[in-house]
Amino acid sequence: MNCTKVTKILPMLIALLWAPQAFGQTLKIATIAPEGSSWMKDMRAGAKVVEERTGGRVKFKFYGGGIQGNDRQVRRKMRTGQLNGGVFSSGGLNGFHKDADVFSLPMMFNTIEEARHVRNHMEPELRQRLEDAGYVNFGFATAGFGYMMSNKPMSSLADLKGQKVWTPEGDPVGYAALRALGVAPVTMPITDVMTGLQTDLLDSVTVPPVGAVVFQWHTKLSYITEMPVAYVYGAMLIDDRAFSKISPQDQTVVREVMEGIYRKLDQNGVRDNDNAMRALLEGGMKLATPDQSEVSQWREIVLDSHRKLARKGVFDIQLLDQMQELLVEYRAGQGTNSPASH
Repeated sequence: MNCTKVTKILPMLIALLWAPQAFGQTLKIATIAPEGSSWMKDMRAGAKVVEERTGGRVKFKFYGGGIQGNDRQVRRKMRTGQLNGGVFSSGGLNGFHKDADVFSLPMMFNTIEEARHVRNHMEPELRQRLEDAGYVNFGFATAGFGYMMSNKPMSSLADLKGQKVWTPEGDPVGYAALRALGVAPVTMPITDVMTGLQTDLLDSVTVPPVGAVVFQWHTKLSYITEMPVAYVYGAMLIDDRAFSKISPQDQTVVREVMEGIYRKLDQNGVRDNDNAMRALLEGGMKLATPDQSEVSQWREIVLDSHRKLARKGVFDIQLLDQMQELLVEYRAGQGTNSPASH
């Protein structure tokens, strides 16, 4: 090869070496969010922007409505490469890192403002722990508080006795909390809950109102206990093995766009949940007011259960301590004295 030919080919070789990867990457993402839901609409909108800004090099293929199975099945498919990621709610995130569900510990928060205060201080650390475990994420998006919904009024511990109360598969903290309250929980994947309600395998679920509407569980339930039980949130996780095949420039685009989508979902989540609560009550569901003389007792029992699990290493006890310190600080500033801050 003469020098003239080398001179002509060299710039082409350099351009190929330094250009973003020419081959495309389609990220296959599974979620239980039904088609047509706000989550699916917003994620698809984000995917369209990513595809446009990367010149078609990065695409998303979403499998909605749980058609790829429950959280455990999706995790298995991610390990084998059949899927590249999924959208998981709190209760399912601990399958990727044991601490990822810490904001959803039952009966930790009294208000959305308390949850926001804690998240503002602690979310970067939890996101980084997921990244270190090999899972790219774009932030957490809340669905607001989950409430106990049931076939009969639930106002006291006595009302809970003998009830078939759902706890998600793979949620050791929720399971232990119910056991500590003297309840025998029924464990099943979220994809099986409707069947459980239809066949009387379940009498009660804890779910955000927006989730009860989206999954149509409210059609099988009559009462909502007027006490926030757990702060519910979700996140999209992508296996870094797939994400790392995308060029650095395109990775930056994906993170920028999808973080914006998750900020939007997070901002709208509480509003949507409040609207869903109003819709449920207007549709005929009734509020059951808990016995206030028992509420502090419930909280103490459940918090003791959390601490026992943390000591066993189910999740980082330092995170629990940090959360409680932040809550004490916040409540002191608000002039609030709640048993949950003890």
